[in-house]
This record gives sequence, structure tokens and C-alpha cells, in this order.
Amino acid sequence: MSNYTIIHDTSLELRRRIYDALESTPDADFGLSNAQSDITLSPPRDQMQGNPHLSLYLYRIDQDGHLRNQPWLPDQQTGQRFPPMPLKLCYLITPLESDEDQNQLLLGRILQYFHDQPVLDSLNGIPLDNSYGGNSAEMRITFEALPMEELSQIWNALRTNFRLSAAYSVRIVTVDSAQAVAEAKRVVSAHTVVGIKE
Repeated sequence: MSNYTIIHDTSLELRRRIYDALESTPDADFGLSNAQSDITLSPPRDQMQGNPHLSLYLYRIDQDGHLRNQPWLPDQQTGQRFPPMPLKLCYLITPLESDEDQNQLLLGRILQYFHDQPVLDSLNGIPLDNSYGGNSAEMRITFEALPMEELSQIWNALRTNFRLSAAYSVRIVTVDSAQAVAEAKRVVSAHTVVGIKE
């Protein structure tokens, strides 16, 4: 089931995986000690409390156009369930080191990791389900090559100096409806009549 917590859970899972990828980098020590303190979910700033190494910032949520008009989903024998809300989560990953060489190394490792591991099929060790049949049981992580105009708009909105960063999207993230299952009238028998109508 994809509860309303799925957005936050997805961000935490991305943070866990980025931290593990950086920690397991062969022949490199990025000076990390703790995923929560080293990778912030806050927007990138020039001065940040706690001096994190990296910002993983969810800067936009879009509704996925391909699945937004799904029909009601069957539930057991006689029920119907309102379809889930399909979302695309857009993240900005920004290294925050003062050393630009280190920033490029951090970002290079993250790009490499998501190139090799572009799918989320579990959150915190729990396998994803298919939202009662309304979605695939996995989410895909995709690199987004943002045009310079959009990047400028993002950084202007953040009101901070431009920094080297990478944009990724995660889709399809589904938020299941909280509506109760509705009783559906089913066709239990059908009759075909052949003849001439007078």
C-alpha cells in the first residue's frame, strides 16, 4: 500500500542509498559519518546548519499525465477502489563542500550509482506493492537534463548562489486513495435473444 507517507519515505530511501553508495566507493573517503547529518533534505544554502556534505532537495511534485485518468480498480469480488494518485518527484542533488574538486567527485559517484541502480523496488527494506493494481511495483530514477533557463529559475527561487548540481526524477510514485471501497454492481448473468422484432 502506498500511504500518504510515500513521498517522505521515498526521500529517506534515496538518502540511504546515496549514503551507502558514497560510503562504499572504492579507494575514496568522503568523510561521511551519518546519513541524517551528512545528507540534508533541506534546500541548498551557502551556510547550512550542521555543515552537511550534500543536499537532496525535493523541489517539485508533478502529477503523472499517463496514469491520471485511471478507471476505478476492482477490489475482491464486489468492490471498487478509487485509483491512486500518480506522481513524479523531482529532486535537486547538490554537493555542499567548499572544495569544488570534492564536489565533482561526490556528484560523479552519485551519477555512477544511479546509472547502475535506476530502480527502487523497496523502501527501508519493505518491497513496494502495486497500489491495488494501479501501478508497477517499482519506481524508476531518471537523470533530468534541465535547460539553463529552468536551472536559473530554480536557483533564483532558492535565493542562493548557483552551485554544481544534478536533477533527478522518481516515477511513478502513487498515493493510494483514503476513500472506502465502494460496492459495485456486477453483471452476474447475461441473456442473448435472437429473433425478428415485430
